[in-house]
Amino acid sequence: MKKSAAATALFALWSLMGPVGLSGSMAQRELDPVTRARQAYNLQHFDEAVTLASVARQTPALANSASLVLARALLERFRRAGDVADVATARQALLSIDPARLVVDEAVELHLGTAELLFVDDQYGAAAELFEVALDRTGMVALGQRDHVLEWWAASLDRHAQLVPEAERQARYRRLLTRVEQEAARGPASVVVTYWLAAAARGVDDPDRAWSLVIAGWIQAPLISPGVAGAARATTLRSDLDRLMVDAIIPERARRAAPPSDPIALKVALAAEWTAIKARWVQ
Repeated sequence: MKKSAAATALFALWSLMGPVGLSGSMAQRELDPVTRARQAYNLQHFDEAVTLASVARQTPALANSASLVLARALLERFRRAGDVADVATARQALLSIDPARLVVDEAVELHLGTAELLFVDDQYGAAAELFEVALDRTGMVALGQRDHVLEWWAASLDRHAQLVPEAERQARYRRLLTRVEQEAARGPASVVVTYWLAAAARGVDDPDRAWSLVIAGWIQAPLISPGVAGAARATTLRSDLDRLMVDAIIPERARRAAPPSDPIALKVALAAEWTAIKARWVQ
């Protein structure tokens, strides 16, 4: 599956947030195999989650819940390792589920799992629509899961935008930018919002704003994701922003330079300026 520059390293971010839900009546099953599989999923131990959920599926009373955890763990593992067999098994697991036997939290997970499967099937437009429903519907996505769902939605819309004509592409990136700006106004900055603000600005044909957003995001990354636990996310965010700047924003700004500017020379100068900015903000 081909990855765009805007989504390449974001697969690493997706697995760093967005737990499979566990609340309400499900909390009664803290020690059962499905709950242990969920806990492994939330810790990003996807191999363990797959193993535990596969065992739990053998118990009829747990089969639907276990199939749901299994499917989502397999889709996460596919993003990491690229084994298409995981997608096939995830599809079979999702199709085996009887929605009537799921509790409310699990019904939300099934909705999101279906959207995730559509994404890996390259059905980006359909995936974006399902993720957007989850974002828009009050109470459907828990606060701790919102960034996770936003990340999936943004990546889906980004991929879909790359498959449509230029006129339609602009509309999709405007939709993306509007949503991310709204999310930015909701509360403290996040890794997901920081990256997609810059990527969406570039997508709506505003490389100057994208340049500024990348600089601000790169400098603020350690504050957005502080502490030892957040160090990996901060590093990944900086890497993603650097790739966006070097591969997309700098070439676009250079290409747009008005005569008599030399686009090639300007590209070199912008790259040098970007390198100098990063150097000034590293201890």
